[in-house]
Amino acid sequence: MRAGIDTITREWINRVEADPYLHSDDPLTLSQLIDHVPQMLDELCTLLAHEGEPDFKSVRAASSHGYTRSLAGYSLTELLRELELLRDCVFNFVAEKEVQHNVSRAGTIRALRTVNHYFGEDTIFVVEHYLQRNARQRDKAD
Repeated sequence: MRAGIDTITREWINRVEADPYLHSDDPLTLSQLIDHVPQMLDELCTLLAHEGEPDFKSVRAASSHGYTRSLAGYSLTELLRELELLRDCVFNFVAEKEVQHNVSRAGTIRALRTVNHYFGEDTIFVVEHYLQRNARQRDKAD
């Protein structure tokens, strides 16, 4: 999958730019839009390369991406939508590779479960971050 990071990133950019519900990315440069996506995909490749259960405790790029987006004024809905588009791009890539390289069904299922877990962990982090930030803002207003 590491060799496909650029391909996945380009597909994701195209989908983000075409998404009618995403607007906070409009003023971003290409570099700002891409942000931590290649690092996220690299982290995911590292998790996929390990035998057995991956260790999600060391995952950092995804949380950095969410934090950066929150500072850029993204709503929680927009960030979650971006993450879902990226997850779908990765799913598509894994499914294509199964067919092209005759990967076993068990290998594909393991990879998709790891991908799903990775994005699930990031979703939890993002929601917690937004809730904490909103609570701090309410406390300051009181």
